[in-house]
Amino acid sequence: MPEWKWRTFPVYFGFALGGFVGLYFGVIVAGVDNSAFTTVVFIGFALLLGFGLSRISTRFLISRQWVKPRPRRKR
Repeated sequence: MPEWKWRTFPVYFGFALGGFVGLYFGVIVAGVDNSAFTTVVFIGFALLLGFGLSRISTRFLISRQWVKPRPRRKR
C-alpha cells in the first residue's frame, strides 16, 4: 500500500464534515436530551467545519482572483 499523508486538508475536512453530520444525525435519531457533553462536542465539530469552509472559500476567492493573496513577510 502507498504511504498516506494524514495531515492534509482533505483528511481534516472529511473528519470535520463526517463528525458534524454524524453527530447531528445521531442527535436527531436518538431523540434524547442534549447533554452538556453533546453540546460541547457539537460546538467543537462546528468550529472545525467552519475553519474548513473558510479555507475552501478563501482558496476559491484567490483562484478567481477576486482577492489577492498577502505577500509573504520577511523574517
